[in-house]
Amino acid sequence: MEQLKVLIVDDEPGIRSGIKRILGKFMVSFPFLEDDISFELLEASTGEEALEVVKHEQIDIVLLDNKLPGIQGVEVLDYMKTNCPDTLVVMITSYASLELAVNATNKGAYDFVPKPFTPQELKTSMESITKHLFLKRMTKR
Repeated sequence: MEQLKVLIVDDEPGIRSGIKRILGKFMVSFPFLEDDISFELLEASTGEEALEVVKHEQIDIVLLDNKLPGIQGVEVLDYMKTNCPDTLVVMITSYASLELAVNATNKGAYDFVPKPFTPQELKTSMESITKHLFLKRMTKR
């Protein structure tokens, strides 16, 4: 079974634990894959913590809130685009606006999920990003 490392970046402990509950036993399977894909979940409560994690760990997917204490999510996104181009980022924020969504997408965010979200919305986004990541890696090989 393949496992992808997911970094959850949100200053709200309830959001982080909710995402961990939703994705903890969640697996993505595709007809063209023999094994399911699961997720190893890491957490950061600030943008600064997130940057420390990505400097020391190979992260596949970042679930990133924009409104954080200290540096904002879009600043983390800027760093990721420059320094971790193979890591895919999903912006998850309660301050969802069209302007933020367009800005985040232009800065390299793969997807944008507004809070509050349902478990199914998060799972659908994770299926999409997992498939994209897998196909991207196959193409590189």
